[in-house]
Amino acid sequence: MINAVSSIDSAGLAAEMRKASAVDQTAPAVDPTQASASFADFMTNMGTSFVDNLKAAETTSMNGVLGKASVREVVESVMTADQTLQTAMAFRDKIVSAYLEVVKMPI
Repeated sequence: MINAVSSIDSAGLAAEMRKASAVDQTAPAVDPTQASASFADFMTNMGTSFVDNLKAAETTSMNGVLGKASVREVVESVMTADQTLQTAMAFRDKIVSAYLEVVKMPI
């Protein structure tokens, strides 16, 4: 059975992304719009945003099944989740492509 998206902990995701980066762990969270924002902070914020969008869509869908949300609200949240997923997959594809190009470079 597929696990629910709501079981994903956005705080845990952010912590794991910080561990994987070489950024100082004691650095405070930074707004990605600032000039001094690091790439790791941007990725953390983006990952958290993706998880939050998927959780919101799942919650709205369940509310629609229970009759607590209108069809329009359900469709909007599902379309937002779909757009989020498409963005994440495109980003993943670009990262894999860049990695493969770096691997092909002669030393």
